[in-house]
Amino acid sequence: MQKIRKVFAKVVAGLLVVSNLAIAAPSMTYAASATSFTTVGGWNEMMYATIKGVKDADVTAVSYSGPVSGSLAGEDFEYLVRDTSEGVRVDVMGLKPGTYTLTVTTKSGTFTQSGIEVNEQDRSGYAHYNYTNGVGAYNDDGTLKDNAIVLYVTDENKNTVTLSYGGVTVSGIGNILNSVGKACGEAGHETECKKTSKGKVYYGKGNTNQGILQLLAENNIPLVIRMVGAVSESGLYKTGTWAAANAGLIDGLTDYDSNDYGGSIGDNGHMARMKSAKNVTIEGVGTDAAMDGWGIHFMSETSTTAAGLGKSFEVRNLTFMNQPEDAIGMEGVQDGSVITAPVERCWIHNNEFYSPSITGPAESDKAEGDGSCDFKRGEYLTVSYNYFEGCHKTNLVGSSDTSLQYNLTYHHNIWKGCAARQPLGRQANMHFYNNQFIGTTDYAMNTRANAYIYSEYNLFFMTKNPMDVRSGAIKSYNDSFSSCIGSMTGTVVTDKSTKVTSGNKYENFDTNASLSYIPSGDYQLQTSVTDAAKVLKAYNGCMPENVKTSGEVTTSECSLLSYCAPGVTPINISEYPYTAAPGKISKTVYAFTVGGTVDVTVSFASEALTTTGCLVNESGECFQVGSGTVTGLPAGTYMIMPCNIQSGSNGVNPAAGTFKEMTINSLTVSAADPNAHYHHYVSEVTKEATCTEEGKITYTCTATNGTCDKKTYTEVIPKKAHSYGNWVIEKEATETETGLKRHTCTVCGSYETDIIPIKGSSGGTDTPDVPVTTDSQVQNFTTSGMTSDFYTITGSTSTGKGSVTYNGLTLTTCLKMESKTNITFKAPSKGKLTLVFGGTTSASGKTVNVNGTAATIGTDNIVTVDVAAGNVTVTKGDAINLFYMVYTPDGTTEETHTHNYVSKVTKEATCTEAGVLTYTCTSTTGTCDKKTYTEAIPATGHKFSTEWTIDVAPTDTTPGSKSHHCTVCDAKTDVTVIPATGTKKSGVASGEDGNWYYYVDGEIDTDFTGTAANEYGTWYIVEGKVDFGHNGVSEASDGNWYYFTNGKVNTGYTGTAENVYGIWYIVEGKVDFGCNGLAEGGDGNWYYFTNGKVNTGYTGEATNKYGKWYVVNGKVDFSHKFGGYLAAGEDGNWYYYVDGVIDTSYTGEATNEYGKWYVVNGKVDFSHKFGGYLAEGEDGNWYYYVDGVIDTSYTGEATNQYGTWYVVNGKVDFSHKF
Repeated sequence: MQKIRKVFAKVVAGLLVVSNLAIAAPSMTYAASATSFTTVGGWNEMMYATIKGVKDADVTAVSYSGPVSGSLAGEDFEYLVRDTSEGVRVDVMGLKPGTYTLTVTTKSGTFTQSGIEVNEQDRSGYAHYNYTNGVGAYNDDGTLKDNAIVLYVTDENKNTVTLSYGGVTVSGIGNILNSVGKACGEAGHETECKKTSKGKVYYGKGNTNQGILQLLAENNIPLVIRMVGAVSESGLYKTGTWAAANAGLIDGLTDYDSNDYGGSIGDNGHMARMKSAKNVTIEGVGTDAAMDGWGIHFMSETSTTAAGLGKSFEVRNLTFMNQPEDAIGMEGVQDGSVITAPVERCWIHNNEFYSPSITGPAESDKAEGDGSCDFKRGEYLTVSYNYFEGCHKTNLVGSSDTSLQYNLTYHHNIWKGCAARQPLGRQANMHFYNNQFIGTTDYAMNTRANAYIYSEYNLFFMTKNPMDVRSGAIKSYNDSFSSCIGSMTGTVVTDKSTKVTSGNKYENFDTNASLSYIPSGDYQLQTSVTDAAKVLKAYNGCMPENVKTSGEVTTSECSLLSYCAPGVTPINISEYPYTAAPGKISKTVYAFTVGGTVDVTVSFASEALTTTGCLVNESGECFQVGSGTVTGLPAGTYMIMPCNIQSGSNGVNPAAGTFKEMTINSLTVSAADPNAHYHHYVSEVTKEATCTEEGKITYTCTATNGTCDKKTYTEVIPKKAHSYGNWVIEKEATETETGLKRHTCTVCGSYETDIIPIKGSSGGTDTPDVPVTTDSQVQNFTTSGMTSDFYTITGSTSTGKGSVTYNGLTLTTCLKMESKTNITFKAPSKGKLTLVFGGTTSASGKTVNVNGTAATIGTDNIVTVDVAAGNVTVTKGDAINLFYMVYTPDGTTEETHTHNYVSKVTKEATCTEAGVLTYTCTSTTGTCDKKTYTEAIPATGHKFSTEWTIDVAPTDTTPGSKSHHCTVCDAKTDVTVIPATGTKKSGVASGEDGNWYYYVDGEIDTDFTGTAANEYGTWYIVEGKVDFGHNGVSEASDGNWYYFTNGKVNTGYTGTAENVYGIWYIVEGKVDFGCNGLAEGGDGNWYYFTNGKVNTGYTGEATNKYGKWYVVNGKVDFSHKFGGYLAAGEDGNWYYYVDGVIDTSYTGEATNEYGKWYVVNGKVDFSHKFGGYLAEGEDGNWYYYVDGVIDTSYTGEATNQYGTWYVVNGKVDFSHKF
């Protein structure tokens, strides 16, 4: 997904603002008026508004109502209402999702907007799994937790901002957050911090933290750190080259390459290392918050973990840049194979990370910083909706092969042009979904030491080594790989319930409902890489200037074409079928655009992955690798890309030679529906633009397939600039009077005049040409700034120099009279120049230079100077502030002016063009500073008649057309073909309204209900109309039964389907009434069919090639457990069954209700002859057997090895006395 990113800039006068290089996510923009916001919208449980032309100081109140109601007060009002380059911005944070009304009251009026939709944040993932307390300082409904402390941090207050609690006060954000650097207070080391590593104790300089984070955590006080603008440690304020000599602007952070303040030699420099904290959120305000040159560690420790500390940490809406070490790290404590202090419940989302460039890194492998977002020795982490660009060591999971960490989720992130570790994972179970890996230069997913990743619906685009399994496993389900090279050793599955072995403690967590949310589907998953791209475009990264929902994002906004092949213009295909033989494509892609659903067949000269290609859409989703056909591709832009790429060092902006060569032998694009219409517009200038009138371009659709619903449309060509001829002198200048000259437009005849300076003067080289005027010329710096058609002004304005009241006006913006300040204009005649000073600096008795002569200002802070015709220059005398000035020609006076506007329609609105309403001030008192202004009259829109107009009458052989005409202009819509009168439709055909009908002799047969076929298949008809909503098994007109999908016999379906009469066996869309016995159903179960229908009345045994099975109510009961027994088989023989299947391994005796029998290899052997003998029965008695069955007819004596016995009716009578 391509992002439009703003450039970071350092703002003048110490006001440091960094833009967030943001993606456009959800917005409402409204036309500005006296009471309308310029922009307003909701985003991730926040709300914002901007007002152009209004300043921070002008806002007096902010209130809101909805699911949460309230107003901004105190520091919220101070920091959430801010000046921008064009006006004021208001942010409201900590809102429940829902619909809101926002009201901002200013000195000039009240601004209100209702219907603002605030979206719910996506809390999918392990951080919130089985946890309802809210991660960080916010509840799960978006509101702040009770008793939360909110701290606002700016670049100006970063070393003075104060946090107080429980008698402890700490100043400076570095001292507040870096608890590892606190002074230990030990004797002899009172002001030093203490660190123990590998049994050795280190001391260094300590800060003033005093354990305040742990104190807050122990008392269940949540903490919110809100960054306002860029808070800089590096001094860069934009992505640049970091140097230690320029850094260190934040007090109390860990020192670089040193043990001071909790740092280390070679590691952990310029960090806020937060130990034993709880319920902490660090977030950015608005669109420009950044942490420049410093990072965060969230840490647990064994001594406090029992108290529940070292958990519940959130970072959101921040840009990270120029970090010499980690940007974000989360670390627990492990002793041997046991995590004694796990860091838990961490949620890192909607942030942006940019690769730093480090001069003199602490270690040689940190020239591009260290980890962007690392996790070690803990559990329950979610990393979501983050943007990583150009980062090197991006996401480390586990610091060594013995490091343990469990239950991690990464979703809706973008890695663009990153080198490695996306992630590098050890001893961890991780779920990755709906992420994008674009232009990875080293490796993306990398599992070691029994790590296990379940990866689904991720996009790997031009990625090197997308899945590198060194140990453990990666299970890949519905991931998309486009032009990827190197290791792809993940296990691809087509059924997400498939288990894959890794050796990890939680392997197969993705299929175990007791270990994850995945089996239940309790997470926001897009089951299409293309759909996920739209969600990423809307919500990934920091808050954008203007928000947009994913439903408002177009596919073209997610296009990767300009990323992978800048300058390639897709071929527009409108006539079908389209065939081409592109041949060799050298180091680029072949792109084409289609307007409707199509089938695409591509053939390559080679099928080897090193020389073949792949078919992908512009969002990067891959549909085909190598030669083949893809059916049903929707309208959009597609690329045929070489599979083989040369991964370079720059994945952010890949070189033109990234792709290898491929040869496309042939390409065929066919319309999936031959009756569909795909627009192909040709443009023509139907009215040339002039300097007085706009022109018009008319677009006409020339495609002939199907019915066009918009044959033409127009666009406006802007007016041209006037083409003036040479100047013509109308009055010569003399030594005492100015002259006059005129030049005329050669096209329209309009003209401009200009003053010719007095002979001997400098002649106007320092001032602009202006028309002759007899009116006073006002410059009100409050309303117009330094913009003027009469004056040329250089210098700086300010709104912080107080205010002045003059002629009924309240003036709040001034021009500072400094050495660089210069005002020039050309006076057309003698007159007076009045300058109004004042504000917080009194100008009384001070001077200003007019034409090099000092003019002294009166006690009223006003001076009036006589000026001659010609050039006039005003420059600094004393350092004072100019609020207003007016040049008044002789013969006019400067009086208090009150506007009296009269409106007139100067251009009528039409159906397609806006009109103009011009307001002209008719007041004659004083000097008018705004003589006229205009407002747009909205276009009226077409008023289309409900009656059809026949545009072209049909003939016997030629179709005609009809449409709805606009009752005002000549526009028309709903252009519809009228069939030729001599053409009589028969059978199934398309009707005029786009539906399909059954025709007999050209008329729809509304009496017909049944089935009928055309060249596209067999269709289900109800009262003469094809029922596209018909699905399932129904009887057709030919007496057979068929399986319908969307009204059509689905000949591609073989399986089972159900209707009111039962469950039927389908073969290629048709009920197979000849199906008898066992067969597999479409749901994966096996059934017993009789004449094509599941025999739900049958319970018993059945046989197929896989064996003999037990059937209950027509369905094979795989779970049936009943031990060994005798039963008759389908062939008339008797068998010995175990669990419903003949046990062919069994030879011996078995009993049923008919007696005891002899079994050989699972089958009763009726031929077995072995004479009479005595044997013990299953009931403990002894019996006389003949042929394996008790002979109940026998009474007499019988002998065995124990002696001679008397038998009565086959049973030994132990009471018999011989």
